[in-house]
Amino acid sequence: MSKYTKKIHKLKVIQSTLIIVCMLALIIYFYFITRPVITSYNITDECGPIGGTISHPIKDEDACKNICNAYCTSINKDFQDSYFELKGLECNLCTCYCKE
Repeated sequence: MSKYTKKIHKLKVIQSTLIIVCMLALIIYFYFITRPVITSYNITDECGPIGGTISHPIKDEDACKNICNAYCTSINKDFQDSYFELKGLECNLCTCYCKE
């Protein structure tokens, strides 16, 4: 091959590489722009002593999930996930994750 065709081939490889890098950069940019915003909310358990034991309105993961689903719907957001932590003698922890 002549020097001219080698230069042209090298320029084509560089051009193709730059196009691929630009496409990847655009894909990553659009991913971060269109990514849903997820917000967390803490729901209070409001536990209290009744008859020598602690009464928990949020007793388990299912109750936490149901309350979170209702809460996200009430603020016009979609339910994403919930986190439940059993505290025993203290009030349980229920965290809701809602997305826009």
